[in-house]
Amino acid sequence: MLEERRSRLAALLRLELPGLVDEMTREIRQAVPEYGKPLDDARAGVLRDRVQYTVKLFLDLLEHPHPTRADANRMFRGIGRAEGHAGRTLDPLHAALRTGGRVGWRRVVRVERQRSLPAADVSLLADRLLGFLDELAALSVRGHREAQSRANDAGRGIRRRLLQLMLKRPAVPPTTIADLARTIGWPVPEQCALVAVDAEPTGHLRPDPVLGTDVLADLREPEPCLLLPGPVTSERLQRLSAAFHGVRVAVGPTVPVADAPSSLRWARQALRLVADGVLPDVPVTVCADHWSTLWLLSDPSLLNQVTKRRLAPLNTFPAKQRARLAGTLFAWVQAQGNVQETATSLRVHPRTVRYRMRQIEDAFGADLRDPTARFEIEVALRALDLLGLQH
Repeated sequence: MLEERRSRLAALLRLELPGLVDEMTREIRQAVPEYGKPLDDARAGVLRDRVQYTVKLFLDLLEHPHPTRADANRMFRGIGRAEGHAGRTLDPLHAALRTGGRVGWRRVVRVERQRSLPAADVSLLADRLLGFLDELAALSVRGHREAQSRANDAGRGIRRRLLQLMLKRPAVPPTTIADLARTIGWPVPEQCALVAVDAEPTGHLRPDPVLGTDVLADLREPEPCLLLPGPVTSERLQRLSAAFHGVRVAVGPTVPVADAPSSLRWARQALRLVADGVLPDVPVTVCADHWSTLWLLSDPSLLNQVTKRRLAPLNTFPAKQRARLAGTLFAWVQAQGNVQETATSLRVHPRTVRYRMRQIEDAFGADLRDPTARFEIEVALRALDLLGLQH
C-alpha cells in the first residue's frame, strides 16, 4: 500500500518537473549571491543540471528508496569534496538546497490543491522532502571534510619536509627552502628556536597540537621536534606546555634559521639531562636557563679527560677521604679561597677546612695557583657535582 502511494505521488510530481526545475534555478540565482553572479553558459548549465538531477533524485528516492541512495551519496559527497578542494565553504550550497526545498514545497502545495491530495499524502511528502534535504546537506559536509582532511594531510607532509630540509646537513640552498615554504604560504623567519619532544612510550603526542600556523612540526618517532619562529615568548611557552601536557619538551636557543640544527642539538641534550636527573624535571625546559650545565656536560669524553687529568692528585687518598677532600676543594674554589665561607658551606669548623686544604695543596702543588689549571679543576668538580658523582 505504501509503495503504491509513493509510486503514485512520484508519477504525479514528475509531471511538474520541467517548470519546477526552471523555477528553482531562477530563485536560487536570486536568493544565493554566489549563484546570482553573471555566469557563462557552461556554469549556468551546470547549475540547472544539478537542480534537475536533485529534483529527479528526490522523485526516484520517493519511488525506489534503496537503489538510488548510493548514487546520491556519490554525487553530493563529490560536490562537497569539490568545494573543499577549491577552498570554498558549503554555505552557498546549503542555501541553494534550502531555497530549492521551499520552491519544491510550494509546488507540492499547489498540486495538493489542484488534485485534492489526502492529508496522509501531504504528510508523507513533507517528511520525505525534509529528510532528503538533511541527507544531502550531511553528504556534502562529509565530502567537504574528506577534502579538508586530505588537504591537511598534504599540508602537514609538506611542512614536515620543509622542517627536514632546514635541519639537513650539509645545508640546502636557502632558495630551495624559500620555494617550498612559498607553496604553503609559510614566511621564512630570520630566527627560530627548535623544540625537542620526548619520545617516551608513556608520552601521548597529539598529531596536530594547537600551536599556531607558523610552527613547523615533525612529531614522528624516534626524535619528534618542532620549529618555533623566534624570539620565543612566554605566551608561546605556555601554549607549548598546554599542547604537550604530560610530555617533556625542551626549547633550544633562538638562532638564525641557518643554525637550526644547532638549536635542536642543544634541545635534545637538555632532554637527555632531564631524563638523567641532572636538570629539573619540568614540563618545558628552556636551554637558556641552563647554559653552564649544558656546556659543561656537552662532551662527556672531553670532560672525562679533564677530570682524570686535573683531579688525579686526589687518587692518592682512600675513597672516603677523597670524597671529603673533593667536596672541600669545590666549596673552597666557589668561595674564592675564603676559609670561613667554605666552613659555613660545609658546616664544619674553619680548622677542619685549613687542615684539609693543607692536604689538598700538598697533593696539587702549583696547580692551585695556576689560573688555567685552577679553572679546569673547578670545571671538573662542578661537572661531578652536577652529575651527583663523587671523585
